[in-house]
Amino acid sequence: MSPGIELRWGAIEGHDEAASERMPHGWVPSLQPISLLRRQLEAMPDGGRFVMVIPDNPFRCPPGPYERISMVAEYLKRAKPRSKLIALDAKNGFSKQPLFQDAWEELYPGIIEWRGASNDGRVTRVNAAAMEVETEFGKKLKGDVINVIPAQMAAKIARDAGLANQSG
Repeated sequence: MSPGIELRWGAIEGHDEAASERMPHGWVPSLQPISLLRRQLEAMPDGGRFVMVIPDNPFRCPPGPYERISMVAEYLKRAKPRSKLIALDAKNGFSKQPLFQDAWEELYPGIIEWRGASNDGRVTRVNAAAMEVETEFGKKLKGDVINVIPAQMAAKIARDAGLANQSG
């Protein structure tokens, strides 16, 4: 059975569908085209800050956020070389982490900063109007572009059929 996913709006305080227009997820094409995130990235000044917020498990396509980090870093390297990508991750590790981090170090030195949960990577609140995120330890971080990938759960049909556990 492959029923798909649903986004868990509100898992991060201040992040809902309205906030996602300013802080796009680009994760579910039927809900939000990736082109919104792309336009924001293209409009970001050279020297700007791209902040990505990665949810805790479970979520669709475990390597997906890290593949996106690589794609954004490649764009920054070519088009906005003074810019930085900061990835704030609700987990302390991820699928294929050594492979990704070795490649980032070799291909994008100085562009990517990945912070796991124990290194103040867990985001607890967002302020879309101020383009700011707040981490578990109270640190606030502004971004020119903020890509918040929402927490996810199994689609309603799977939950209604009793095929999902408490985490969704």
